[in-house]
Amino acid sequence: MAETAEHPDADLLWLDKEMEEADVQRNLAAKVCQRIGKKCEKLYPPRPPQQWLPDMPVSLQKIIDNSTIHDLKFKTPEPLLAWHKVLDEQRAANKAIQDAYLDKVDEINRESGVDVAEEAFNARVDELYKIGDRIIATPANTLEGILVKLRAVDMMDFASFADENAVFLSIAADIRRLAGKAP
Repeated sequence: MAETAEHPDADLLWLDKEMEEADVQRNLAAKVCQRIGKKCEKLYPPRPPQQWLPDMPVSLQKIIDNSTIHDLKFKTPEPLLAWHKVLDEQRAANKAIQDAYLDKVDEINRESGVDVAEEAFNARVDELYKIGDRIIATPANTLEGILVKLRAVDMMDFASFADENAVFLSIAADIRRLAGKAP
C-alpha cells in the first residue's frame, strides 16, 4: 500500500485510525463504568419488595355486584371508600419505601463516582460519533475508503445517524463514483 499521505483516501484512512483510537477510549470508559457499577451494587441496600395489594374481600365484591354504575360513581358505599383509602395508604407507604431505596442507590452512585464515569463514557461515545459522521461525509475514492465507511457504521449504532439514508446515499455515491457513473 502506498503511503497514507499519497493515498486517494488519505483523509478517510486518517479518520479510520482516529476512530479506532476513539473506540479504544470508549471501551476503556465502559470498563471503568462497569467496575464502578459492580462496586456500587455490592453497597446497595436490599431491594424492597414490589408493591403487593391484597385481593378485594368477597363482601366488598358483593357490594359492587349489587350496585349500579351510578351508585358506585355518585354514592359510593362507605365500605368501598374505606377499602380504597386503605389501598391508597398502602400505595403511598410502598412508594415511600421505593423512593427511599432509590435515593440511597443514587447517593451510593454519586459518592462512588458513577456520574463522573458515565459523563466520561458519554463524552467518548460523542467523540466516536462525531468522527463517524465525518467519515460518512467524506467521499471515498477507493474500495478501501468504502471499507472505512462500513467499519465506521459497524462501530456505531446505525440508528445514531440523524438521517440513516445519508449513510446509504454516501456509500452509493462512492460506489457510483468508483464505477465512473458520477462526477
